[in-house]
Amino acid sequence: MIYLAYEAVRRSTRPMAWLLDQGQKLARDERNPARNTLAMRALATAWELPARALKDYGKPSYEVFEGLGDLEVVVDKEVVHSLPFADLLRFNLEDGTDKPKVLIVAALSGHHATLLQDTIRGFTRNFDTYITDWKDAKQVPLSEGKFGFDDYAEHIMKFLEVLGPGTHVVATCQAAPPAMVAAAVLDKQNAKHKPATLTLMGGPIDTRVSPNVLTKLTEKVPFGAFKALNVHKVPPGYPGSGRRVYPGFYQLTGFIALNPKPHIRQYKNFPKISMAGDDAALQKFRDFYDEYLAVLDMAEDFYLDTLKKVFFEHHIPTGKMEYRGKLVDFASVKDLPLLTVEGENDNFCPPGQTEAAHAVFSGVPASKRKNYIQPGVGHYGVFSGSRFQADIYPIIRDFIHEAAGVEAKEVIPIGQ
Repeated sequence: MIYLAYEAVRRSTRPMAWLLDQGQKLARDERNPARNTLAMRALATAWELPARALKDYGKPSYEVFEGLGDLEVVVDKEVVHSLPFADLLRFNLEDGTDKPKVLIVAALSGHHATLLQDTIRGFTRNFDTYITDWKDAKQVPLSEGKFGFDDYAEHIMKFLEVLGPGTHVVATCQAAPPAMVAAAVLDKQNAKHKPATLTLMGGPIDTRVSPNVLTKLTEKVPFGAFKALNVHKVPPGYPGSGRRVYPGFYQLTGFIALNPKPHIRQYKNFPKISMAGDDAALQKFRDFYDEYLAVLDMAEDFYLDTLKKVFFEHHIPTGKMEYRGKLVDFASVKDLPLLTVEGENDNFCPPGQTEAAHAVFSGVPASKRKNYIQPGVGHYGVFSGSRFQADIYPIIRDFIHEAAGVEAKEVIPIGQ
């Protein structure tokens, strides 16, 4: 009933949202001779804030740019393979070089994979880059069946099979645990398409390490309460109508509740920059929140499996993780180069939670394992932003190049 009520409110406010949005656009239009007056800026501000509160934030488009001499060009997107709950996308900057393949496994934790556009931009400089583009569960028909933790890992394995031998896997945030499972299962099968290297970025491998708000929540709230309170049926009007999901607007509320201060500060500053006519700052605000507020629904099984296996019962570090009913033998993996990356100020996955993967892959020699902690960055700074581009990405690039036998150096874009 909650999802149905939310949808009813959303649809009933579409006319008002449209009117407010048109109003602020007219007030800010360059053809409006009064656009730079205080009165018009005040009107634009008064209209835009509620317009954004009521706005539908759909999945953003991929806009990956790379430098090509003095120009910036768009790196074209290609759908390489499609599965019921995800597409395999390719982003490749054709520069005449033979580059190693990298599969970026995006988190399925509320946001679209478009949140990793800056990550993609980093990798396309040196790699033939692919990403798992997870689908919104409310857009997947019931006829496609259920989708759980094991299905997520299976999607990774199928994509690796499509890409073939020598593919390097980079998993971000929540994608780290299922990526570990996929790597261990493929190694046990001695599959030719097992990962050439595995990089885990800000992932919850052992949430008992450096407990945070989320960890404490799982200690106080019983698992059954999450299922009873957070899982709802998709209302009519969507291809996945009737599918049981963890709604994206629930997850977004949780994200903001975990760290509300930056968002409060940003929205308090909005009237100031709007009244000042700072168009660059306004656009930066819009670009960030158009991405951040665009969320997707997660299938019930995946949501509950992840909660149980990763956050409540810690299946990976305690040796209880299974795939399709069989125990996953992480210790038997012997030759998988492993890199873990953490952010010093990460509130979602504090330092130590991702590094725990090294103890799990105990059979991998120390010479093939490395942990890197980036000073001064939070969770999103681990895989996007200036510190990622300048400090973190080169660490990952050189790690992969060393394993692949490629000289570790920056590939110079065409035209330079």
